[in-house]
Amino acid sequence: MAKGQAKDTSNGSYVLSGYFPRRNLINSIRNYHPQSTETTINLPANTEKSSNWAGYIDTPTSQNNSYTSISGSWIVPTISSAQQDTSAAQWIGLGGVNSKDLLQMGTIEEIKNGQPTAEVFWEELPNVAQNIMSIPIGSTISSSISKTSDSTWNLVFTATTPQGQTETKTISTTLDSSYAEEIGTSGEWISEDPSNQYSQLFPLANAGTVKYQSATVNGTLLNSSSNTVHPVAMISSNGNVSIYPSTIETDGESFTTTTNISSIAKHRFNNFPKYTLKNPNSKIHSRKSMSITVIFH
Repeated sequence: MAKGQAKDTSNGSYVLSGYFPRRNLINSIRNYHPQSTETTINLPANTEKSSNWAGYIDTPTSQNNSYTSISGSWIVPTISSAQQDTSAAQWIGLGGVNSKDLLQMGTIEEIKNGQPTAEVFWEELPNVAQNIMSIPIGSTISSSISKTSDSTWNLVFTATTPQGQTETKTISTTLDSSYAEEIGTSGEWISEDPSNQYSQLFPLANAGTVKYQSATVNGTLLNSSSNTVHPVAMISSNGNVSIYPSTIETDGESFTTTTNISSIAKHRFNNFPKYTLKNPNSKIHSRKSMSITVIFH
């Protein structure tokens, strides 16, 4: 067993990220027709809009309840794009909807030198995302976040490569009581368009369809009666659906997100540069002291 520090993702250029909501519902467009196309997208009832998230959000049905654990799994998608430096992300997390605090773990996929690459990351907003390890495209990721003591939380993932090789890693972080209280207000399973430190979205890569499985929060199914379920679709700046969720499958813990290729083609990308803050003491990077340990099993 060895220990080491995680590294900032892309030198601190990615923020996987706070919820940029457009919380009005789009279930009135139940059969959504993208602009200038005959394709029909079937959205779950009561789907909400976001400018950077797509997937599902749970909130406790009782104000007296608080989330202290979440889990989920997916296969790292093969991404494609005609552009360089495009990206996509898949993750699970706690918080970030009804609060600015968010603890999350997932994968970032990028096109680098014409080839798709993937990194496992974790993030404790407002700090930038941090790499844990590189993994092959097509790997299966099983991840969980849970409270283990009054102040200690573990983020655990197991990566199984297409060749069957398996590696498990655990990150332990210390959270103060106010942060833990805030992240307990929601749980998420999200496909995202990452942003930089200035809340500018990077060009979105085509991740196709990603299937989330084993989606549980506090040990209950995603659609358990103890949870209020919020499906979310990502809407681009020109009003098209960029990523959208399916309905939840009959097992209560599985669904898919799908990238809308025609929307990506129409999205008004500005080729944002990958900014890196020159001031390491920027408030974006420094929030409070943290105790972070990465444990390699």
